[in-house]
Amino acid sequence: MVERAYLGELEQAVLWAVLRLDGAGYGASVLKELNARVDRRVSPGALYATVDRLEEKAMLESRLADADAGRGGRRKRYLTVTAAGREALQSTRQEWQRLWGGLEEAMGTHEP
Repeated sequence: MVERAYLGELEQAVLWAVLRLDGAGYGASVLKELNARVDRRVSPGALYATVDRLEEKAMLESRLADADAGRGGRRKRYLTVTAAGREALQSTRQEWQRLWGGLEEAMGTHEP
């Protein structure tokens, strides 16, 4: 069996948010997407630490845009999910589906 990198909860959420933003994701927009979709506040520090970790795992790539005078000369760091990141998300999703399989009755919920 080929070993794959483990994805933590926040790593999964960051990858999902970046995918949803389809190439237009950068720090502030990813934070906005996360905070709108997950039931917890994600700090900028936690986001950037997670982004760096995902880049080390080759699941995210970033590129710096040109400096923007409206941002005080700072450059946006745009994020893209790599093929490895997409594969890891798909694999993680399949694992969770296998774990949940057959538990609907035990949890008191029923899938339609």
